[in-house]
Amino acid sequence: MNYDIPSVVDHVRRQPTSQRSSRARGLRLPATLFLAILVTACGSYERGDSFNDRAPNNRIAATAWREWTKFGRSTIVYGGQAKANGYVNRTGVTERSEPLASRISEYWGSCGHPEYSGRTASRPWSAAFVSWVMANSGVSRRDFPPAGRHGSYLADLYERQNSGGFRLHTPYAYAPKAGDLICAGTAGASWANSSGRTAKNRIDKTAAHCDVVVDVRGGYVHAVGGNVKNAVTMSLYPTDGGGRLAPISGRPWMLIAENRAY
Repeated sequence: MNYDIPSVVDHVRRQPTSQRSSRARGLRLPATLFLAILVTACGSYERGDSFNDRAPNNRIAATAWREWTKFGRSTIVYGGQAKANGYVNRTGVTERSEPLASRISEYWGSCGHPEYSGRTASRPWSAAFVSWVMANSGVSRRDFPPAGRHGSYLADLYERQNSGGFRLHTPYAYAPKAGDLICAGTAGASWANSSGRTAKNRIDKTAAHCDVVVDVRGGYVHAVGGNVKNAVTMSLYPTDGGGRLAPISGRPWMLIAENRAY
């Protein structure tokens, strides 16, 4: 899958009417048909209707999308013939390059650690990125308590899901939409088989990574996450016929945090 929009430049030399041959006139129809086929094949990537050309309508998704564009639109595709760790469709700007290394300091600042940056390689910043996205999308700290670990904020969301802005679902019982979080963890969806403190602890201890859903189309969930390939990266995860996340080798889906208020 290619997000780049191909540009076609035609160089046409106008021939005087008197010199146009019947053979040239006979080639007009096949050329027209060819152009019609080309437009049909590339219709979903037309410049005026391209996903890359506009931010999503949901404000959480839009915040994540804009950060993705700043990092060069790094993209990974999962599923199909792709390997377990995905096919890198496009490489973006890495965390160690300025001014983006300092940008990561802002992500960390949202959860109380502005001293960390993209050069602090030993500190994964994917949870700090999600926390920053939420704060900069107008999500209240009550609805989303910022944290530098995914397990920490997800455990809090689990505890307050009946009164807060997010509700947790098992990944195969709910179809994600823009503004939701999709999360993987070593224990998968086993938390749903428990309740109360046991479920909260399992989420807290085993959550590994979350991405912000920015779109669902073309048989994929398009989701943006931080610290993926050392950048803010969009990952394309395959869906089943009902729009739910399909299983991926090496990525045990844990839960989806449904955005109900933003």
